[in-house]
Amino acid sequence: MTKKKKKTLIIGGGILVILILVVVNLTSSREATTKVAVGKVKEGKLTSQVSASGKVQPRTEVKISANVSGEIVDIPVVEGQAVSKGDLLVQIDPKNYDAVLRQAQAGYDAGVANLRLEEAQVSEAEPSFERQKALFEKNLTSKETYDVALARVTTARASAEAARSRMLQAKAAVDQANENLRYTTIRCPIDGYVTDLRSEIGEIVMGSQNYQATVIMVVSDLSEIEVEIEVDETDIAAVALDQDVDIGLDAVRDTTFKGRVVQVGNTAKVSGLGSQDQVTNFMVTVLITDSVPNIKPGMTATCDITTDSRDKALNVPIGAVVLRDESRLKNKEKEGDKEDGSGAVSEAVAADADEDATASADTTAGTDAEDEKTEVKKKPLEGVFVVRDGKAVFVAVVTGIADQQNIEIASGLEKDEEIVVGPFRTLRQLDDGDAVEPESGKSDD
Repeated sequence: MTKKKKKTLIIGGGILVILILVVVNLTSSREATTKVAVGKVKEGKLTSQVSASGKVQPRTEVKISANVSGEIVDIPVVEGQAVSKGDLLVQIDPKNYDAVLRQAQAGYDAGVANLRLEEAQVSEAEPSFERQKALFEKNLTSKETYDVALARVTTARASAEAARSRMLQAKAAVDQANENLRYTTIRCPIDGYVTDLRSEIGEIVMGSQNYQATVIMVVSDLSEIEVEIEVDETDIAAVALDQDVDIGLDAVRDTTFKGRVVQVGNTAKVSGLGSQDQVTNFMVTVLITDSVPNIKPGMTATCDITTDSRDKALNVPIGAVVLRDESRLKNKEKEGDKEDGSGAVSEAVAADADEDATASADTTAGTDAEDEKTEVKKKPLEGVFVVRDGKAVFVAVVTGIADQQNIEIASGLEKDEEIVVGPFRTLRQLDDGDAVEPESGKSDD
């Protein structure tokens, strides 16, 4: 091989190597493109709701129990029966209480007779004392005779007063015995229905006077029905009186009834205290305003409380809103500036970066070496990736109310802007300025 051919081969090889390096460099410099699902910022009605489950119960419910102890001899009602105020519900055996009443009445009669006797003694002693007093003042009788008359009338008056007290005591015993006898007959206090009958004829019930009273039955006014639900502590702040409620009953499928919030509890109800399953709820009472046929206490109900509503709200899918550390976005911006002299960072993030840079320059002179090593606290930003010129641009947003699928964008976006809505894994890893390509068939236009 001649020197000329050698030289030609060397030059040709060098050119080939240069071409290969150029191709490799162009290939490696080309950005990796991420396939994403896209959608648009929409405007429409948005309703925020809090959901919770609970049990149906009457608004007015009376537990019927006995004031006196005894054997039940009659229950003229059955469970589910309609009753009116004043109807007989339970009859307790009155024999013992009738005997006590008669005994108390006899004691009262004896007290009245004894009082009459003592008052007669006073009537006899007072004139005799007055005569002796007049004679004593004229020195016509002795001091001893006067003192005897005075003692006699004083004693008679005291005895009469004691007899009067005993008579009043006997009268109180009669009143109490009469009241106890009246308690043996239990009548209905309201109009309603017997919703729970717990006792039978022949059972002994304990009265409330000396024991914990036995609940014999429950009478409920079913004209107003409530649902008592437990709302999670994360949602209770949004619940207020008179908010509208959509109520679904497990027993009545495919039907929604209307209601409103009438009571919001202030005391937390904690279950599983001290364990990993600890739950803190608050009791909320919802009044059913619709008429519900054949509704029964104890039915399970699901309530959707409308806490807020917007007629024309800019909104995006909830999954499109992500959190990003401010430091991560700034680092991404710096990398973009080094590579091509431009960064695909949103205006909000860029402005934050400029402010931080200015603040850093102002305080550098007064910062010691130890402070410089201190890690800057990360500030998570809430935002959405907007598709601009084939790239995902992170835009910080302010969110508002949300329903089960969409969330309100109070500021940061405009209607019909194209945004990245998924997939979820892609959104977790997506960075500001990444090249993106909409997946076929997954655009939300």
